[in-house]
Amino acid sequence: MTPSQPSPTEPAPSTGAEPRPGSAVVRLDVAEAAIVEHYARLVRLGYLVLPPDLARHKRVVAAHALAQRALPRSRTTRLARPELLGHRSPAGPSAAEDPAGEDGTDRANADPGYACLRERLVASVLAVADRSAAPSRGPAGALRRIGRGPRFLPQVLGLRLSPLPAGAEALAMEQALLGAAPAVRVAFALARLERLGPREAESLLTAARVRPEEARAAVEAAAALPGGDRPPLEDPCALRARPGDLLRRRQYRRSGVAAAGALMLGAGLLAAFGTDGAPGGSPAPSDDAGSGEAAPRNPALVASADPEQLERVPEGAWRDASRVDFASWEPRGTAVDDEELLGRALAAWAAAGPEVTVTATPGTATGPPPAAPRLLYAGQVADRSLVLLHDGLRLARYAEPADGRSGDEQGGTGAADEDRGERADRSGGDRAPAAAGATLELARVDGASGGHPAVVLHREADGVRYLTAPWVESADVHDLLAPGAAPTEVALGQDGVTAPVPTAVGAAECTNSPLLELTTPSGLPTGVLVDMGELVPVAVTDAAPGVGHGHPLRGEAADRLARTACHLPELAGSGVRLVNSWEFASQELPDDGGRASWVCTRAETWRGEGVRTMTQLHLPPDGGSGAADDEDRTGERGGAARAFGEPGEVTARAEGGADCTLREHHFVASALWRSPDDRWYLIAAASPGVGDLVAHGDVDGSAAGRTLSVPAAEDADAEVVGVVTETGADATELR
Repeated sequence: MTPSQPSPTEPAPSTGAEPRPGSAVVRLDVAEAAIVEHYARLVRLGYLVLPPDLARHKRVVAAHALAQRALPRSRTTRLARPELLGHRSPAGPSAAEDPAGEDGTDRANADPGYACLRERLVASVLAVADRSAAPSRGPAGALRRIGRGPRFLPQVLGLRLSPLPAGAEALAMEQALLGAAPAVRVAFALARLERLGPREAESLLTAARVRPEEARAAVEAAAALPGGDRPPLEDPCALRARPGDLLRRRQYRRSGVAAAGALMLGAGLLAAFGTDGAPGGSPAPSDDAGSGEAAPRNPALVASADPEQLERVPEGAWRDASRVDFASWEPRGTAVDDEELLGRALAAWAAAGPEVTVTATPGTATGPPPAAPRLLYAGQVADRSLVLLHDGLRLARYAEPADGRSGDEQGGTGAADEDRGERADRSGGDRAPAAAGATLELARVDGASGGHPAVVLHREADGVRYLTAPWVESADVHDLLAPGAAPTEVALGQDGVTAPVPTAVGAAECTNSPLLELTTPSGLPTGVLVDMGELVPVAVTDAAPGVGHGHPLRGEAADRLARTACHLPELAGSGVRLVNSWEFASQELPDDGGRASWVCTRAETWRGEGVRTMTQLHLPPDGGSGAADDEDRTGERGGAARAFGEPGEVTARAEGGADCTLREHHFVASALWRSPDDRWYLIAAASPGVGDLVAHGDVDGSAAGRTLSVPAAEDADAEVVGVVTETGADATELR
């Protein structure tokens, strides 16, 4: 290094005391150059660590303030952790791997000025996060005391700033970070954004006065958070600006001018003060985010509660869409331009009050949409006004009495009025709150496809009315317990709403099982749907893993579904997306018992958890006395034997896992069965690719093929194991 290029770090000057081992001093000009080059990295780091439950406007401004105040005021600053200089993460992508080019992480980590700024920012943001956790204050109170420094750092008046929407994955990442401690968020940012190793992250946390054992625990907890090496996060430097309470400010301005003019005629007092006040002399609420209580808890409450910002798909857009799902539905209904109704629906979703009953399917978040949602339907059905919205991750159905009377119009004073006014303020407008008796139902629909071309719009005494996709041509109702019978046509309105369709939800006995079949143009998947008491009906298919979705109402598949139908009510209310059945084996029963089939039925959920799998033994309609493996026999449900046979005997049930899928399609099922000659047998069957069945326990026997039948006692306890032909591994019995 030449004399004209002095070292950015230098030994600590003599002060009469020895400097700390390994310490170094960073000059102010080096730190100034670093903040110019790496300002966005510092802001992003501060934004990620700040309390996630802050309003995004306040969080953005605070992140910029902390980044700017990280610049030291003295000419030299000691670097507490010089060992972090020059750190290069082996996990960091190369310029060739990164389509955007080199992201500058290694260059930043090698910059002593940036290391100094990062140390100071981490210490400051942890102090702010700790103060925000104090019960005597709140996040707003803590951020009023960000720290010492110039007074006139970021000030934004009359606008609300929020990062550009980053999609459903970023929202899920935000929710994961919401429950993490501040030190864990710091460790997450250092590992995923700064690409520091665990030891370097612990060292930097320790420099910020975090105890070593807490720093180590924070690094371990951060490693367990989702997101991968490049977590989807909002960018606090790519912002969207919107007015906060623009309409109220205009009203306050007009009222203030009128009041000031009246008083000027008398004494001119208010004119001298120039008050931009509200009626009665009380000051107008500040537009600054620092005002605390007047700021919205979430900037999405402002953007997503405005009917004018609702996303509307052009009519017929589905014909040219790359994917056919809820994102291709155009808005329909007689009230798509009713801003009052739409405003009440959006306000209920943004901040539902006590007059709104909110329900959600399992695993569905009930918070506001991350951006302006998409309008699918707004209109009146029977005695209810309905609005159906979609935010890319969830469907929301808002319903209120058809007269649309809000809580204000029905009366109310005192605290109730004040509470409604506060909710209207948070949602960004003066719209009336939701009507008394209103409901909001939310359902998760991420990953939906054209196989879900209908949504439950309204439930009434005569059945269920569906809103069908714009491309649906006709609708028919089948009774699953009458396979092969002619279906009943359902009237379909111009707005895509069906006439009432019968439903078996809530029925005490399994006497019928209605199913809705929707006809679509060639090339688009048809909809075969069953109502499970939720917002989105369940798609029904019949196909072996890896073969594709078969039609469940054709041929033998219809008989299989008929014998499975009475098991479907067990799935009600569990957020099921798809029910698929497939016959994995069939066998000849001993003592001329006829031919039985083995069926695996799997219920997939929208959230991916709570998956249920069961195997069934479908006995021939006139053969055998049945299995004695399960006390809750569907044969006891009442009614004479059907032509297609009694409901299937459940031989195994499982929750979770990948059984009966392409990943886990090697398995064995077994049951105890009584033959027509009143003798008991252990019968078993394996899925394709499994053979050499062997029974262990109270029954001993084996078979070279995929089926087995061995004499057994009525109360025998046995396990059947098979061998996977390709690998030689054991295929264990599903129980």
